[in-house]
Amino acid sequence: MPSPRLDKSRLRGLRDDISRVIERLQQLASAIDPIGQPPFVLDPSEPRVIGELIARTLLEQPRTKLTELRRFYGSGVYAIYYRGDFSAYRRLSGRDWPLYVGKADPAVPEAVSPREQGDRLARRLMDDHARSLRAASNEDFSCRYLVVRSAWQATAEQYLIDWFQPVWNSEMGVCFGFGKHGDDPRTRSNTRAPWDTLHPGRIWALKAGNRPNPKTAEQIAREVREHLRETVSHGKPPRHSVASEGEGGT
Repeated sequence: MPSPRLDKSRLRGLRDDISRVIERLQQLASAIDPIGQPPFVLDPSEPRVIGELIARTLLEQPRTKLTELRRFYGSGVYAIYYRGDFSAYRRLSGRDWPLYVGKADPAVPEAVSPREQGDRLARRLMDDHARSLRAASNEDFSCRYLVVRSAWQATAEQYLIDWFQPVWNSEMGVCFGFGKHGDDPRTRSNTRAPWDTLHPGRIWALKAGNRPNPKTAEQIAREVREHLRETVSHGKPPRHSVASEGEGGT
């Protein structure tokens, strides 16, 4: 006799019940084991460990003005810093706290050498970001960058975002839009990004089809200041640690 088919809801509930039973059994096995589990386990192959290693290595690199960069091969991660008098960024001006962090993917996903990766990181900094900053501001911006093995740039970028909560990164929902290359002129429903509202100057962001942001530059600047007060002032630590919890308690 064939076994009855379970609908998706009942099947999901059954999986949840099984998971809870497995968890209880693991807890029981740990409780009756006379030998305790270690409080932390370091797994060098764990993505979070590699992400932190790359992120902290990036922070050891010298800062270079965007205007002084020269072409180089490689893909990887970077951070952009500010030194100037703009009031919204006063809290981090001249400090080792980035406005923005990002990544550049290799030209070929399986690339091994920097040459095979192409000049993706240099192009991202020199062609995309430096051009945007020249159009919007004459202030002093610098960067740190690090060429990394292909496939690890996204992990390191996420670690840096979790760590610094950079106010220009879209994940923060405050002053996003800096990383945009341009709005499609055929799309008539684009709304001007907060970054372009606070830093007008990119021609494509001012075209007729690009509707003004519902927030004013003053409102965005106030939200920037509030965000930086919560992050820079308190030195927000990274959410992850290179040490992971052990399998159970003592």
